[in-house]
Amino acid sequence: MTLPLQHSCLIEASAGTGKTYTLVALYLRLLLGIGGESAYARPLSVKEILLVTFTDAITQELRSRIRDNIHRLRLSCFCGYSDDPLLANLLVQITNLPLAARQLLAAEQQIDEAAIFTIHSFCQRMLNYGSLESGVLFQNKFLENESHLLQQISADFWRRYCYPLPENVARIVQQQWKSPNDLLTELLPYLHSEALVICNIQYQKESIIDCHNRIIININSLKQQWCTFAPHLHIILDINNLNRLVYSKTKILSWLKKISLWANEPTIDYEIPIELEQFKTSVLKKNTLQGEPPHHLLFASIEQFYRNPFSLREFILMLALDEIRQALEQEKKLRDEIGFDDLLRRFDSALASKGGEALAQSVRSRYPVAMIDEFQDTDPQQYRIFNRLYGVSNSSVLLLIGDPKQAIYSFRGADIFIYMRARELVKHHYTLDTNWRSAPGMVNAVNQLFLCLPKPFIFRDIPFKPVAAAESNVNLRFLLHDQPQPAMRLWLQVSNAVRVSDYQHMMARQCAVTVSDWLKAASAGLAWLEDNKGKELLQASDIAILVRNRNEAALISDALTVLSIQSIYLSNFNSVFKTTEAREIMWLLQAVLEPEQDTKLRCALATSLLSCNADIIDTFNIDEHLRNKWRAEFFTYRDIWLQRGVWPMLHYIITRNSIAELLLACSGGERCLTNVLHLGELLQAASVQLNNEYALVRWLASQIRFPNDKDKNQQLWLESDRNLVQIVTVHKSKGLEFPLVLLPFASNFRQTKWSLFHDRQQYQAWFDLSAAPNSIKLAEEERLAEDLRLLYVAVTRSIYHCCIGIAPLFHGNRKKTGASDLHLSALGYLIQQGNYGNAQFLRDQLEKLLFRARGDIALCDIKHPQSLPLTLVPAQPKTVNVALSARYWPNPKFDIWRVTSYTGLRRHSTSLMVDLQPWLDVEVEEEASNNSNRQQNIEPPTPHTFPCGVFAGKFLHSLFETIDFTRQLDSNCLSTKLAKNSIDQRWLPVIQQWIKTIITTSLNGTTLSLNRLDRGSYFAELPFVLSVNTVVKAQDIDKLCKHYDRLSARCPPLDFPPVKGLLKGVIDLVFCWQKRYYLLDYKSNWLGEDNDAYTSLAVEQAMIAHRYELQYQLYTLALHRYMRHRLVDYDYQRDFGGIFYLFIRGFDMNCPDLSNNSIYTCRPDVAFINQLDQMFSC
Repeated sequence: MTLPLQHSCLIEASAGTGKTYTLVALYLRLLLGIGGESAYARPLSVKEILLVTFTDAITQELRSRIRDNIHRLRLSCFCGYSDDPLLANLLVQITNLPLAARQLLAAEQQIDEAAIFTIHSFCQRMLNYGSLESGVLFQNKFLENESHLLQQISADFWRRYCYPLPENVARIVQQQWKSPNDLLTELLPYLHSEALVICNIQYQKESIIDCHNRIIININSLKQQWCTFAPHLHIILDINNLNRLVYSKTKILSWLKKISLWANEPTIDYEIPIELEQFKTSVLKKNTLQGEPPHHLLFASIEQFYRNPFSLREFILMLALDEIRQALEQEKKLRDEIGFDDLLRRFDSALASKGGEALAQSVRSRYPVAMIDEFQDTDPQQYRIFNRLYGVSNSSVLLLIGDPKQAIYSFRGADIFIYMRARELVKHHYTLDTNWRSAPGMVNAVNQLFLCLPKPFIFRDIPFKPVAAAESNVNLRFLLHDQPQPAMRLWLQVSNAVRVSDYQHMMARQCAVTVSDWLKAASAGLAWLEDNKGKELLQASDIAILVRNRNEAALISDALTVLSIQSIYLSNFNSVFKTTEAREIMWLLQAVLEPEQDTKLRCALATSLLSCNADIIDTFNIDEHLRNKWRAEFFTYRDIWLQRGVWPMLHYIITRNSIAELLLACSGGERCLTNVLHLGELLQAASVQLNNEYALVRWLASQIRFPNDKDKNQQLWLESDRNLVQIVTVHKSKGLEFPLVLLPFASNFRQTKWSLFHDRQQYQAWFDLSAAPNSIKLAEEERLAEDLRLLYVAVTRSIYHCCIGIAPLFHGNRKKTGASDLHLSALGYLIQQGNYGNAQFLRDQLEKLLFRARGDIALCDIKHPQSLPLTLVPAQPKTVNVALSARYWPNPKFDIWRVTSYTGLRRHSTSLMVDLQPWLDVEVEEEASNNSNRQQNIEPPTPHTFPCGVFAGKFLHSLFETIDFTRQLDSNCLSTKLAKNSIDQRWLPVIQQWIKTIITTSLNGTTLSLNRLDRGSYFAELPFVLSVNTVVKAQDIDKLCKHYDRLSARCPPLDFPPVKGLLKGVIDLVFCWQKRYYLLDYKSNWLGEDNDAYTSLAVEQAMIAHRYELQYQLYTLALHRYMRHRLVDYDYQRDFGGIFYLFIRGFDMNCPDLSNNSIYTCRPDVAFINQLDQMFSC
């Protein structure tokens, strides 16, 4: 209320301190000209106060808030008092209430003309308004979406530069980007960054071929030096005082051997053994315990070799960035179009031109006071515009309002360094220091967390000042079982070393269990949110789980689903045209237009919308009567379309085929149905603008091919607005508040891929294509700084209570001992005060934090997920009295005879263990989104980095299907298979050695190994069909299995419909060794990042998680029946040796002795097999 309004100033508002409240108060003061000595020279109209923000949504919210407060203050002028503290304070300063009421009435009537704009709409208005001063004639067509144009330009770049490349070079380029769209995706954040300067540009005049040849020459030169000097290196390394934990004799010899093999091979790509780095001068120096490090010309050459990029990536990025930028500008000029960023560029140029000062003076006279909301999110160009308008003027006022601690939108071009520069230039700084959002305990917990370091946000110009809690919030409490809960709870995963995947899935489970406990307590009347007005029962919608991306959101959603907790993801801005439903509706429409085309009709029937199963499709292929029936049906659909429109036709199809009921009965069906309805509306709207039905189908195909996530009409609708747990990204949560907040993945981080940084003197943005170490260091510091700001935003969303997951995280493949990587994350950086540390150091630092917080922060140890309950279903809220259930449909004529398999039986299982331990079969979440890039560009090729998933598994199985165990794997044959499966040729030597390790590893600890098997003693891919002559029920087979098999006893119950008929399958390998028969199965499951993940316990857990024990039980029964009929005097105990399950990624090429940990072996009890046989035969 006393802020001086006669000069420009910077107002820093911490989270929850009432930034919008302050902004509205300043606006009302300017309207009325109040504030005593601090008042502006005269009252202003709504047309004279410029208020700029960054999104349309915030613009509308501010306009609404200001309108509401103007109206209420006007009414208060008649009454002379107000219950609202803001209005009451303003009334005290008003000397003439009738005059103020008239001024407010005029403002209320003119509010739609108020100068409240986004930055782009402001620039557009000023260009139109000041066209004479700026010399800019605004006659261009406006281009709202540049994505289609950029896709065309990037495709043209790809055609001109990549298509003509020789095959070997093209293959290297495709390792980086599979398509021009991939290249464009990587370039998008930087195409419009006009302040970005590219540094360390070498060989600008080169072509891609020249660059490739230069890299090959450098690699060959180093190889030649290695071959010359390598034989003597072990002598040099033996006599120096190196750290023998790193440079043991065994490791040195292994490294020398690997690198020598590489050096003697012809150079066809840029593959460099990772072991080569161990011989860099800097690495040797770092690992020298005392004295001089080993010196050699080769070590210096290796050091220099790594300073030069041996990749086409940087060169092509530089070339594409320049070419696409220029082509975009030229194409828009030819089309006479401009985009959003062109508005800023033109206005900036106009202000810098000869008539710029006249234009600026014109703007200042029109808007003598300007307020910039969310100033921390400005970019260099935006700041330059406002600095030119108001920075040099004494007659106008510029109020900058923001919080640098919440600057989290660098991916949109926001530049925190611009804020820091402005902070230095603006003389008057003011701070809002009272938190009006959160409970006192929550405020104190956040204060203590960020006071762990003197500069918690790294940069001096982003200080952290503790805020005070509002006195009115003293009664805010979260009560659970009648006990007040601490404001912040830290979940510590108890372990000396935690992999990222383990951490993510553990915390997802813990998050789900915690939410379940809260909701169960609420349903029993034992979970309350208390404030000054009393207590309210906790609702699901009071709970928000904050994540960084959709992959983390999926983990949380899956974990909640296991416990029957419904949730909604509020940050999904994908286009509806990216969904499966969009493609299926397109196929449906194509069939409706041409029902006589059997191919199109069959395609439509196979969609999930019509839900025709394989039997119907098969009958359709052979039954003319059924085909005619469906044709007639689709002709009816077409008549409706032609007569009434596409949406009435889709509505008819949905109703006639009970699509809504079928979708809602399935998991995720609500999402699918919402997409169908959304697409129906978009199609109906588009049909009005198009000539005919065929044009509509072409339009839909075009939208599917080029979806636009930025088009609000295309963005996915929320599937429900019910009382659900909310999953929100941290970026989306900014500006929002939630009673209870969970941050399960706060300890994770992703190191920067780009050498994009700012110099620390002039704050200039630089992009270092050479990825020099100092550039990487600065870029990584900025990455950590933004992660700290994201953490601040996340923890300050909470009103009552916040839970945060923490663990001694280890990234990558390095050995899981010693200091963790946690200090590289924002949370770890604060708690460990920027220091390296192991698990004990982390616990010690946490204890110190708990002591300082004085009860407002609690620590909870989280142990192995087996300790988590398997069935945690929250009860219904008390208010729901009616028990709802699906209606029972008796169907005594249902035929249960069918052909099934192990997979068919397992798929129906309510296998909660599969959900509780999914990390046993998936990649690390943070790497999954960029799996191919990670494997091809960053990590060396090993069994652990070989692609994951069904496709890769089939490829590996195909190798074992045709392999001759007694011979070495043929290189030419393997090369052909790799090419056919689009797998890079660099995997060839790795797979050869990998297969060799598998077939030479002892299976029984003695003499049995696959390479000892004669060609005629084994059968690969043995198919079988078991007759199931009686009705087998899930509970019967489950009871039998659990009685005899220790793995089955640890599994959740089977749950499949009664089975009778045939059970088929294929056994990977059956072999005979020393007159005993064995069956073997290869498993390509990814259990972890290195060999440490493939322990006997981990292998058992994988067997349980995927019900592989049911598989080998059925396979054993099949082989038992087969041998009983084929062998004379067959005896199970004598003739059957057992089963082997090989988890092949755990077969270490470097440490073959560890490979036995990756083998699961057993022999089912003969009584079990006989009873299982009897159960299937009766």
